[in-house]
Amino acid sequence: MLKGSQPLDPKFCKKYDLDDSREHEAFSEKKIKLQRIGKMFDHLFDDSRERKISLRTRLGWKRRRINDKIYDLKYAARNRKKWRKTINELRPWLGYDGLILVMQTHLSDYVETEEKYGHSLEEYKKHKIATVRETIELLDRMKEPDEYPHRRREEVEAKYPEYKYLITEYESGGTSFSGDFVAFKDGWVGIESGKDPREGYFEFVEGRFELKDSPDQGETDRLLAEVHKYHEEITAAYKQAEVDSDEDFERLGQLLKENLYSWWD
Repeated sequence: MLKGSQPLDPKFCKKYDLDDSREHEAFSEKKIKLQRIGKMFDHLFDDSRERKISLRTRLGWKRRRINDKIYDLKYAARNRKKWRKTINELRPWLGYDGLILVMQTHLSDYVETEEKYGHSLEEYKKHKIATVRETIELLDRMKEPDEYPHRRREEVEAKYPEYKYLITEYESGGTSFSGDFVAFKDGWVGIESGKDPREGYFEFVEGRFELKDSPDQGETDRLLAEVHKYHEEITAAYKQAEVDSDEDFERLGQLLKENLYSWWD
């Protein structure tokens, strides 16, 4: 979808004496002054006609060029301040996160300007601001892909006890963390990690983690069932995190397709 014109705010039209009417006089009803064959705007540079440019006009052109340069310098300084943090964070090897950072900075800058100075009709202005803000929120989530599974995991973990890991230190150096265990009586109930993990009631015997007969098998079974359910929900949470990420990518594509050419003023 290509960029189309947007209705202007009547106050803006009045301020600058503009006519934003969609009903214009038909060409057939206009009185013809001259017709010729040529390129667009070449009549502005037709040397076949004698032209006399006054000193006042030339000075006016010079003044406008100077004002344009001042305007450019003003925005050059402003952009350096606005983009300083972004430029400092960019690295040549950044991939998607570099692109997202640039998009976030520009769209945040754009929406601030649209809110202050936008002159489209109010409904168009509000729509542009809303879609840009949604896009910025999407980019913020997409900037840290690890946050998708982290958020979903946190939702699951909030419903269960804070499980502990079995910590194993090795003589050769290094430490590993495995399993999910909850304190019970003088030991721990839970499930080990890895292939064919042991599960049940554990106690430490001479520094080794060993299965033992539970002092309350009914409660042990209940706690084990809870750990199994926790594992199932964690697995489902990771799968949902992938769905969340895919949906954000699809929504971003939709927003860009439907609004990219409308984000201007």
